[in-house]
Amino acid sequence: MKTDVLIIGGGVTGLFTAVSLLEQGHRNIVIIEKSYIGSGGTFRCATGIRASFTSREHVNVMKRAIDLWPEYARKLGFLYRRDGYLWVLTRERDVEFFKQVVEFHYSLGVPSRMVTPEEVREIVPSINTNGILAAVYDPLAGKAQVFNAVLNAVIHLKRNNINVYEGMRALKIGGEGSRIIVETNKGRIEADKVIVAAGKDSANLLKGLGVELPIHNLAKHVLITEAFKPVIKPLIIDWSSSSYILQVFHGNIYIGSDIPEKYDEPAVNKYMFLEKAAKVWTRYFPWLGEVYVLRYWTGYYDMTPDHHPIIGPLEENENILVAAGFSGHGFMMAPAVAEALTQYILGGKPTVPEFENLKPDRFKKGKLIKEIAVFG
Repeated sequence: MKTDVLIIGGGVTGLFTAVSLLEQGHRNIVIIEKSYIGSGGTFRCATGIRASFTSREHVNVMKRAIDLWPEYARKLGFLYRRDGYLWVLTRERDVEFFKQVVEFHYSLGVPSRMVTPEEVREIVPSINTNGILAAVYDPLAGKAQVFNAVLNAVIHLKRNNINVYEGMRALKIGGEGSRIIVETNKGRIEADKVIVAAGKDSANLLKGLGVELPIHNLAKHVLITEAFKPVIKPLIIDWSSSSYILQVFHGNIYIGSDIPEKYDEPAVNKYMFLEKAAKVWTRYFPWLGEVYVLRYWTGYYDMTPDHHPIIGPLEENENILVAAGFSGHGFMMAPAVAEALTQYILGGKPTVPEFENLKPDRFKKGKLIKEIAVFG
């Protein structure tokens, strides 16, 4: 098989990149996915979208993504809504710290603000605010329908004769002259350009080219409940416990909470997670104690040392591009990443200049990105 552009990885990043390339006139595109489309981090994500980060790179990349999300929602026909993010703070030291965070957001045009417990009740009328000293509210943040975004992207691509193959695993990347050769479990593919967007598998594939990408899997845990009428509008983060809750579009309550995990250990269900999730969120929403849990699943964040993604062409071969190591934020960044990868493939530079700081070679050059804090 021969193609102009081969995308390894059938998550939201790979699919949106194909949509972006298609709009720029690229029609000879192949996407391969080792399992089923969306089976990695995409279908396990919390669907949240925000620019309220604490590095210039994250903020400006995500501001661009937020500009593009309405366009993708309209084009592909899925729901996207700016329902906000809310960080609830229960310790004085956190309140003082987040005042600095809000100043940083404001300096880059993100309209987050400190709010009082009374304002928290206005934003989320059903919440118990006992113990909340203050909160940070980001009205620009929101969420999108992950399943519809992915499935509608696939439908759009197939209608335009873009080949999307499931159950096709990339085994090795090599080269013959100017062509890149990718060996798969179903034969070999020749391509002019290859985008490797396959989570930690990206690092494993590129080792064969002598490229070391410091990506490690970190297990994460999530549960989802039965569905209810709208009761929680924003995504809420309890900062002190590293736990979050949101209500998805269909009405189910989605809860995540961090528990101790080590890099690259298998993701397995643990009672500790259920116990912590229940303890944290029944304090704020006592009625959750009577709610049925429908499912509990685990997945991975593909982490990098500086908690920022690796995006852009390899220094060793500019015809091979990487989009991996999103550290839990791949879904929300997807439209901006798709645009940047398209611009690289077209021979230009990204609209957002901070993408240049996310290139794969930053690790060997010691140019890791600094953040005030990693949160949410």
